[in-house]
Amino acid sequence: MSTILAKKARTATLEQQTPINTLQQMWDATIGYQQDGIFDTDAMRKVYRVMSPKLTFQDIANVFSGVYADTYWNISLMDPSVLSKSMQSALALSQPLADKYSQTAVLQWRGILCRKNINDTGRIPASDFTSSIDIICNQNTELDPIDLIENWNSEYWQTPQVGKNYVYTRCQNIAFRGSINPPAVQMFYTTGGFNQPPTSWIKLYTVRDGSVSDGKVILIDGTSGPIEDGIRGASEGFFFNLTSTDHVCVIATIQTDFFANPTDVSNGNWDSQKWISHNGAAAWHNVNPQLNLEEKLVFYNQDSTPEEFSFLANCRNVPVGSKIGFKSADPKFPFNSGLIEVINSSQQIEHQLTIPPYYKGQVIVTMESPKGDLLPKQAAVEVNMVWRLKHGNKHYTKAVKQLGAFDKAIHGEELSLNLGSYTFEGSKPEISKN
Repeated sequence: MSTILAKKARTATLEQQTPINTLQQMWDATIGYQQDGIFDTDAMRKVYRVMSPKLTFQDIANVFSGVYADTYWNISLMDPSVLSKSMQSALALSQPLADKYSQTAVLQWRGILCRKNINDTGRIPASDFTSSIDIICNQNTELDPIDLIENWNSEYWQTPQVGKNYVYTRCQNIAFRGSINPPAVQMFYTTGGFNQPPTSWIKLYTVRDGSVSDGKVILIDGTSGPIEDGIRGASEGFFFNLTSTDHVCVIATIQTDFFANPTDVSNGNWDSQKWISHNGAAAWHNVNPQLNLEEKLVFYNQDSTPEEFSFLANCRNVPVGSKIGFKSADPKFPFNSGLIEVINSSQQIEHQLTIPPYYKGQVIVTMESPKGDLLPKQAAVEVNMVWRLKHGNKHYTKAVKQLGAFDKAIHGEELSLNLGSYTFEGSKPEISKN
């Protein structure tokens, strides 16, 4: 049968579909309409006309937010206002009602998920998004993707070494009740730090072919076929040839027919943080041992205006009496918090500063044990960079909506948006007291 005849036959079948009695039937019909190039509003009308009264407008919003993801993607996130307008147009819903359904729908990722952390179930926006268990590095030893799937909750991370490393990512179809065609995986790295624009990322290439950047996802049976709801997979290997001992961030992004990676996101603090916190099909790994008393991390202000930020050191099991500080060696933009003594093992230390427009710099993080050496192995310091938005900032209203911080907005309180974190784990072995 020719492609045109097959498409006509498929469309005719969809037109005759009656009724839609289950949520799965709604998914099947909507996916069919999307694959046949039918606009989302037309597909909504078709679905609504034949669906069971037991199904709801919220079900429609949930299904369409997954199937027509590209339609509702606005620069860096799934935009509930775009979905809401479609629901108003197709179903004659009032704006407040359509807004409610749409906002609820986009809080759950539906599609290919790379976990941002061990507890990630696809909640959007993510708040802890740089300690992915699905980013894998095994230094110079290859791994079998099937082993990575079978040991789903095991962490495979060896600190990347100078020279050859093999890296992988895991992913799964979560809450998308349809078959997702084999996705393409891309992996990158960038200097460890905060708010790095995608233009600074360095692309990695597959072990299979050193000139190919689009990797396959391997399923448990060794194939790379379509991924059904709940199915897990792991990528083929990528080469990561590291040339220095600088701290790095490893990044994975997934592309499918239903959702494309916005790796060409425009530079800017707002778009960068939106993409990082709202893209379920991407993940980052920023966790490594402390190597020196002073560790360097890059940071950016991507905007054309001076912006207010904070560096935060969140201590976990850090010995009381240790000292932590932030400083810059750049004579054009010097700052120094001084060394702050830890008086509680779970203490948070903050240094506030205003960063010049379009600035790229290095923050030197000092971490000293009470004896003046590296932190012990059971300790960890998570360093965060947050963007502080005062009332009147041009992004303040958008940040209120993203954070749901309406009570704070009433009083004009400052808001904080996380621009990433880097965790240093203590590396000095404890000396036995026996």
